[in-house]
Amino acid sequence: MPSIVRQDSLCSHVDQLRFFDFLEPNFDFKTAMSRFERQVSWLPLVAPTAEFDSSSSIENTTTLDSIWQPKSSYLATLPETPSSFVDDHQQQQEISIDSIIDERTFNNLLSPPQQQPLSFIKTSLPIRSQEKNSRAISPSPYESSLPSHKRTKSSTNIHEAEQVVPGASQTALEVAALLKEHPGYMCPMLTLVQEYQSRFCKPLHMSELNTARDIIEIQYNGHMGFARLSPAFRATIGCDILPVQLERPYCIIHCPVNFVVSSTFDLPFVRLPLQIFSEHVHFLLSQHAGSMPLGSFVQCYSHYFSRLIDDEYGIPLEHYITCVKNVEIVTDQGVIKRIKTTITPSFSVPLNHMVSDKRSTSSSSSSSSSTTTTSAATYSLQTFAREVIDLLKQQTKHCRLPLSKFVTTYHMKYSRHCRAADYGFDKILDLLLAIPNAVQVLGDGNKRILTLTHRCQVKRFFNDLVRILKNKPQRSMAISEIPNEFSNFSKKPFDIIDFGVCFLDDLIGELKDNKEVVINQELGIIKLYRKEQTNVEKFATQIFADDIINMFRHQQDFNIPFQRFIPMYHHHFGYQCRVQLYGCLRLIDLFEEIPHIVQIIEDKNGERIIQLTDNAIHQAVSLNIIQLIRQHDGSIIFNQLMKLYSEMFRFELNYEEMGFDSIESMLKSMQDKLTGVQTNKSTVVIRIIEEHHSEIVFARNVVHILMEAQGETTIWLLKQEMANRYRRELKLEDCQNRLKQYIELIGQNVHLTPPMRFAYEVVKGMRACGLDKMNYEDFLIDYQLRHSNANCPNPAEYGYPTIDRLFNAIRIVVLTRGHRQTKTISLTDEFRMHIRPSYSLHLNNNNS
Repeated sequence: MPSIVRQDSLCSHVDQLRFFDFLEPNFDFKTAMSRFERQVSWLPLVAPTAEFDSSSSIENTTTLDSIWQPKSSYLATLPETPSSFVDDHQQQQEISIDSIIDERTFNNLLSPPQQQPLSFIKTSLPIRSQEKNSRAISPSPYESSLPSHKRTKSSTNIHEAEQVVPGASQTALEVAALLKEHPGYMCPMLTLVQEYQSRFCKPLHMSELNTARDIIEIQYNGHMGFARLSPAFRATIGCDILPVQLERPYCIIHCPVNFVVSSTFDLPFVRLPLQIFSEHVHFLLSQHAGSMPLGSFVQCYSHYFSRLIDDEYGIPLEHYITCVKNVEIVTDQGVIKRIKTTITPSFSVPLNHMVSDKRSTSSSSSSSSSTTTTSAATYSLQTFAREVIDLLKQQTKHCRLPLSKFVTTYHMKYSRHCRAADYGFDKILDLLLAIPNAVQVLGDGNKRILTLTHRCQVKRFFNDLVRILKNKPQRSMAISEIPNEFSNFSKKPFDIIDFGVCFLDDLIGELKDNKEVVINQELGIIKLYRKEQTNVEKFATQIFADDIINMFRHQQDFNIPFQRFIPMYHHHFGYQCRVQLYGCLRLIDLFEEIPHIVQIIEDKNGERIIQLTDNAIHQAVSLNIIQLIRQHDGSIIFNQLMKLYSEMFRFELNYEEMGFDSIESMLKSMQDKLTGVQTNKSTVVIRIIEEHHSEIVFARNVVHILMEAQGETTIWLLKQEMANRYRRELKLEDCQNRLKQYIELIGQNVHLTPPMRFAYEVVKGMRACGLDKMNYEDFLIDYQLRHSNANCPNPAEYGYPTIDRLFNAIRIVVLTRGHRQTKTISLTDEFRMHIRPSYSLHLNNNNS
């Protein structure tokens, strides 16, 4: 029969706890029995009938059928107990527990001992060493993760206090500092446990208080336990010079004495305009010297303003405070959250700055430098930040998720486990705190909630708004249309609470300082900022419009999927489409500059399609017919037009979709380019109206006069010079239509177009060399030397993507022949003579 230890009525509750405080994982049973006899020598024991292995290296699992167990199988090893504890029977009111328990169980343990029934268990009991080992006090995990300049003053004072109070532990000094705040340096145990956990974000083990009996005493008054500073400690050291100074977690001005900030207390959900709430918060901070505790914010707020009402459709108060500009919530002394004024950066921050440099370290009390993150670790945190942002946006309601459900939700979305150790952290909470610019942790204790930061929410709203505005014809819309547009965009009802604010005007107000959008509050319109194009960029856009028609005319329906435009453009022209040449940032912006040429539509699958307008389709068909006629020796028979067209372009000429009743009516609309000649009674031949040589000469004469005037003159002087020198009449319509490729009319002044200005530079350079013909490579070298720029000539400065197209645009002035090494450039006959400076034609001299 195994040995039985009976619980005697004379054996006190405290005596049993004292005995088991000596047990360690690898215990010797005989030693355990011997110590038990010395502790309660009057307790009758039955000698064991079974042999027990006394080896200290093997855990003894022999059953003790009748040993009463006051704790839950000793899940955690208790702190060291002084050897004097066994011999001292005068302090029988001290009790040791190893975890924070609920109030009902706690009161039961602190109540006077009562008769307990026998409990039969199977357990392995340890024996604790009686030697008092020195313990190295290290910072808490939270403090270890902080950089040296953010370490709390409290932790520094505590380490200094260990030198003033020899043998004092960090926990004992922290508890002593808490007791100092209470009258008589005494506090109920339940209150002390709550305050300690709220203040330092860690549990208070009663066994740690037992090791500090020279500082803290535990007494009982009926069923209630009290902790107080020992008189000897107060007499020896003095509470007034206690080196540990703790900051109160509540406002001492607007809160009563001993106001308890419990981790179970929930801050309200508020629903106020952000502008009004911001004014109130700044006023409160001015009344609290720029810093105030978060735990008592509601009390301080109600002292000056109306009481904050908990609203079901509101925003968490802790998050709403961070929405206020120049205000942030920081953590002091481990866990005390305080509201402070600060200067925060703008929300448009790259994602690589959404990761904090704080890393958890395991440093001693003298260590003050944080771990330097490597580029690989930083990249992994950036990736994790993106994943958490997507998780909160897509998988949660109002972008809020309890911390206890984060790991499960993460696993469900990404099909892999989230391990803090993969990122160099010990806990998931420490990992989330390392990305403070992306995720905010609300609350405390087991009620922590994850949400997106205000800066991240504003950036998210801005990105969605930009995507919506880009699909608008004028890249603008009414502010009142935002909810409906967002609902159509996200395929779900629009709720402003999802973006962390109470009202839409709050988010619109956050975008006022953004340079990419323009908000007109009077008209209630919001639009994207559009940079004004220069004259060269406008001219380049006109060239791009012609290129689009030339490119789309080979497509059957005269449209191209938006996603395929870039590769098809490169394949068609042999070079990339650079939207910067046209003064745009995105391709969609460039298409919006030519609404008379293309329009963006969506097919039934939601794919964007680039479609030519009706006018552009008409131009494309005329170009196709001209190409068809030129491949048939300059003329085709009218009756064969439809057949030859389908054979060449692989699709039929559908004039009905162009809005014409017959093919004849379509050709009549192209009579400025095509003409029909009847060769006999039944045959009609279609021919091209070629540009007459006199028209080319007329354009050269106008350009020649403008070059003599250094590229600019008035319309009246130009008309006068044309009449006097060439006996030709220049009309205003000619400048706007026939000559628009060579000259441009701005007000009453006439200017050379960008490519003609380049032609003017070429003529001046060749005349300076005394040549009418030059090798192409020699010309480029001479041009670069004269302009002191190795990148000259730059075709983009004149509105063209390549140098070959630029020379092709000035062929009425400069001709190019040959290829590669044999390529030459030469002036046309009209420009071989010396260009005389006609100062009377220059605009500036005329005005003088």
